[in-house]
Amino acid sequence: MWLRRALILSVIFSAACVAFCGGGQTLNVPPRATNAVTGSQFTNIIWALPLNERENWIYAQVASGNVPNWQRALNPITVSAAGHTATYYVSPDYLAIGSDTDYFLEPATPILAQRLADLTGCTLPTRKMVNQTWTNAAVKLTPQPIAPSAAMITVPVFATNNWMVMTQRDLFTNAQPLGALVSGDKKDVVISTLIYSNLQTGVPNPVVIYGWIYPDGTVIQPLYNGHGETYADYSHGIRFVQMNLTVDGAANTVTNVLTSPALAGLLSDETVAPDNTIPTPRYTPAALAPIVMTHPRDQSVLPGKTAAFHSLAIGDAPLSYHWLFDGSPIPNATNSTLNLTNVQSANAGNYSVAVTNLSGAATSRLAVLRVRTTDFPRLFSDDFDTDTSTNWNIFWGAADGIPDYTVDFAFDYGATPCTFNGVTALIPPAPNSPDGSTRGVRLTVNNSDTIAATAAVNLYPKNFSVSNNFALKFDMWMNYPGNLAGLNATGTTQFAQCGINHSGTNVNWAAPSASASDGVWFAVDGEGGTSADYRAYAGNPGGTPLDLSGSPSASGLVATNSTAAFFQALFPSPDFETPGSPGKNWVEVEIRQTNNVITWLMNGVVVAQRTNTSAFTIGNLMLGLMDVFSSIANPARDCFVLFDNVRVENLAPPIRFQKVAQLPDGSVSLTLASAFGDHFTLESSTNLVNWQPLAALVLTNNPLVFTDTNSSSRTAVFYRARR
Repeated sequence: MWLRRALILSVIFSAACVAFCGGGQTLNVPPRATNAVTGSQFTNIIWALPLNERENWIYAQVASGNVPNWQRALNPITVSAAGHTATYYVSPDYLAIGSDTDYFLEPATPILAQRLADLTGCTLPTRKMVNQTWTNAAVKLTPQPIAPSAAMITVPVFATNNWMVMTQRDLFTNAQPLGALVSGDKKDVVISTLIYSNLQTGVPNPVVIYGWIYPDGTVIQPLYNGHGETYADYSHGIRFVQMNLTVDGAANTVTNVLTSPALAGLLSDETVAPDNTIPTPRYTPAALAPIVMTHPRDQSVLPGKTAAFHSLAIGDAPLSYHWLFDGSPIPNATNSTLNLTNVQSANAGNYSVAVTNLSGAATSRLAVLRVRTTDFPRLFSDDFDTDTSTNWNIFWGAADGIPDYTVDFAFDYGATPCTFNGVTALIPPAPNSPDGSTRGVRLTVNNSDTIAATAAVNLYPKNFSVSNNFALKFDMWMNYPGNLAGLNATGTTQFAQCGINHSGTNVNWAAPSASASDGVWFAVDGEGGTSADYRAYAGNPGGTPLDLSGSPSASGLVATNSTAAFFQALFPSPDFETPGSPGKNWVEVEIRQTNNVITWLMNGVVVAQRTNTSAFTIGNLMLGLMDVFSSIANPARDCFVLFDNVRVENLAPPIRFQKVAQLPDGSVSLTLASAFGDHFTLESSTNLVNWQPLAALVLTNNPLVFTDTNSSSRTAVFYRARR
């Protein structure tokens, strides 16, 4: 998954790599990225995930540094026993994901807790250390139990408890700001002899919990090992204790102390083993092979620019990376990030990364690098990085006459989960967006109420019209519920729309009740849910639009069903969850009008082309979404379309002679300027009547220099460039 726009795990953590130097100690995690998800966003991401996948995401967040800054400064606790004194360091509160002001106290199983402790050079506390932490806590919160139920192990209940705890904690922030030592808000997952002894029937591998202490010192939860190691409910907290500590002023470790008969009493009050020792002071997670959490993303760049591919993987350290280009290893490309500078056409292709450790290997999905060969002047553009809603008109339609749509401008899709082949990821930046830029416009229809009625919404830029030779271009992401072809979901089929030559005053969609329609447009569904997944329309001023999809000659469509070999090759598995359909991946879309020929392209490939025989040759552009079926998507939140980096390009910019100079040998040097990638013919004449072609030129550099070596034999020569 794209973890909020390219978080990179390139630092290997282990207990051995944490240097102990005394004084102030900090949690050993990377700096938090400015665009990391907040606690609220992370709650939304993991809301319905199964336990294993949820814990993978927790691991990835901590590994990439997405913990609040106030959580990083560890608090010292000094204790004495049997003539010895120790100082150890604990996190100020339980494991939290997110920002300083929007964080989520995250319960976890002991297996994940141990992995995270190992990752950060820490351990979990013992029962005695929990009591010592409570004694030293500057903020003693009052436990707030929730009535037991089967839901207490689910994220919705986690979120409820998180709100309750944060609300209570806010009462203390004036006197004790965030970062002060807190206790009383959770039970602790602890290190104990009960992990491996005095086991309860049916629980061979337990989690041991203790604590949740009232301000008067009353303990709700005695030491208990009755739940399995895959159990975590809303009340379980993960407190990190730095592995390194001092004993009598000398460096030591928590593990050494707990296994030492002479020192264990400093940190343990258990009596199962002799002298308060805990012979195995840790849980025993199984080996974790690499799992790619953030896959490299598709990108589209101009020649000479830079492209950077990122990947985030989790797994037991050390992790090794090796990048591949079109399936072959790239020499020396062994970091979690691959940087390509001065990109040229030869760099275009498929990139992936293989991640390995001692336990296994994983390979990311492919990322496509496209090198754009044209860069025509823009007549209109909107990247939706800010709220531009005042620049657009919205028109809607619904069979029942009730508006049932949403339009979200500047929508941050980078925190939006997407299930791809059963695994949840985040939506990455669009191909034409820079790293870290994940805002677009999001449309939904027919899922805002409980009435299942066909519906649509159209967007038109205000006060905009274009004609002649131009191209509408944009990045599009179609999301649908369920898995391949919408499996395990309902109401998944909706159509993204895009069109040109509209009046900008009608709602244009496949509605038999339409009173008027205009322009020419195309539509596609995301998961191949109909016999006509690719459609073409022309407006009808008198009412219902003309559906041209049934006639190849009228529509210009290569095919209409996603099962066609053409579409299977264009949108192949595994890059696309449903082969032949453009859903759950970014697609670059273009509608081009050139000399009255309409061309629809997706990812640079012509999907439809026809001569425009309609009356609509000039007008506005349209983006939209329509549901032509009376069924509501379930889960509704997973059915939407995103548009980003919308622009209209002038395909016929003026060709300019910037400089004409005669060289010493008599030849003439001509310097021409136009759009990058422009095609035209250079001609010459001696009488302005008869013109001879000199060369067919393509602007691979702007400006372009051409030398006419034949001009020395002529007394006068004229030049012109024409398309």
